[in-house]
Amino acid sequence: MRALPMTVAVVLTLAVSAALGGCSLWGMEGGPGGAGAADPTVSSGQSPAPARPGADGVQRITITMGDDLRLHPSLVLAHPGSIEFTFRNAGAIPHDIEFSGGASGGTGNLNAGATAIVRVSVTAPGDYPFPCVYHQSSGMIGTLLVR
Repeated sequence: MRALPMTVAVVLTLAVSAALGGCSLWGMEGGPGGAGAADPTVSSGQSPAPARPGADGVQRITITMGDDLRLHPSLVLAHPGSIEFTFRNAGAIPHDIEFSGGASGGTGNLNAGATAIVRVSVTAPGDYPFPCVYHQSSGMIGTLLVR
């Protein structure tokens, strides 16, 4: 039996390592559509953090996320209008926040240390969820409360 050329063997080894090691980048769930590592939590026991209006009338808030698979804060209180979220990934696990339920927008994939600004416009009072696409089943869900 003939041995593989050294470059082919190295490429195959790297490909297999990346495929097997890639799962650890997603965290405990294994990526989008993962089964989840924990039951989702309900954030109703905490007080909502207010989005603060700027001189331009845009309400702003910063949300930090990390390897605990939670958003800090996870409840945001705002008034109808334009709300600007700054999402900061303080952990090593990637996250992807996506607004739904009438507010649209998202961060896309946020790797470790990355920051994304998402501006949503909401005209009607209501509750607007913004889960992490990768970790929603582990309870990584925020809610924009528009009153």
